[in-house]
Amino acid sequence: MKVDIKNIDEVTSYTGLKTNDGIESIVVSEPLITAQAYSVAIVKVKDNADVEKIKQEMLDNIDMRRWICVSAEQLYITNSGNVIFSVMADKDVAKAVYNDFKKYVNNNIGKELEKSNDEEK
Repeated sequence: MKVDIKNIDEVTSYTGLKTNDGIESIVVSEPLITAQAYSVAIVKVKDNADVEKIKQEMLDNIDMRRWICVSAEQLYITNSGNVIFSVMADKDVAKAVYNDFKKYVNNNIGKELEKSNDEEK
């Protein structure tokens, strides 16, 4: 699904970003109904945007508990050029999807960021 980047509530909901500054487009993959947490967001940033700053804002602000009954265990974020890739899901699924993205871009990636959901602690 393509996100309307003019709708800041949608941008924040899917990416954790508080503004659309530097964002060219966003597409997301999420199931409509499921018992598992799963979200992939792909953010294309404008050529002059600070990719690392945007990735860090996503890591700091994305809501891993955004669903009513479930929460994601793991979040991974990286980029390939001006395309930021994020996935959050249970640990095994998130890692598999993340590794597939890295393979797809021939490991031509930027800094890797990750966060675990500390809900159990």
